[in-house]
Amino acid sequence: MALCPGWVRTEFHECSGMDTSGIPAFLWLDPDRLVTAALRDLRRGVAVSVPGLAYKVVIGLGKTLPRRLTTRLSARTGSRHDH
Repeated sequence: MALCPGWVRTEFHECSGMDTSGIPAFLWLDPDRLVTAALRDLRRGVAVSVPGLAYKVVIGLGKTLPRRLTTRLSARTGSRHDH
């Protein structure tokens, strides 16, 4: 199974010097809930696990939008490294 977790609240981002201030709160997943959802999908035989309603919606919308637009949006959203 491939797990596509999105943004998960861990110390990873801080330790790597990433500025995540631009990530909307609704995109952050709780680690315990992520693991629970991933294990449920694994038991069900799901090939690609996308935990969280927000990410399911993003995936669904991404399939309907032109690739050029999704590329531009993803380039503007996300994290930046403090270097």
